[in-house]
Amino acid sequence: MSEKNNILYLCVCMALSDHKLDNYETAEIIKISKKLKVKFHVQDAAVKINKKFKDDLDMAQDFYSGNIEKMRNRKIAKEFVKDVAISNGELKDKEIRFMVRLKHAWGRHVFDS
Repeated sequence: MSEKNNILYLCVCMALSDHKLDNYETAEIIKISKKLKVKFHVQDAAVKINKKFKDDLDMAQDFYSGNIEKMRNRKIAKEFVKDVAISNGELKDKEIRFMVRLKHAWGRHVFDS
């Protein structure tokens, strides 16, 4: 799976972090997939994540973030994941926790620029 696909799956993980995938988040992920020029179906990805990781989003987040190795792509992913988090106009504790876990996994330098 390409790093671009891993970015998109990470975005879906963010959307699922509050236990619901709403229309705003779905629309944002579709917009991101177009920016990345990757054909991507959000609902199918959500089903795949839930099936593969048995609703353990921490494990899913670790898996997809661990497959993004290039610094440039990590910075892009951080911005896109943040866009998904705020797309519905509210930032929940679980979404903040998601970003904090990402910062710990990738390092402060990804978030400081």
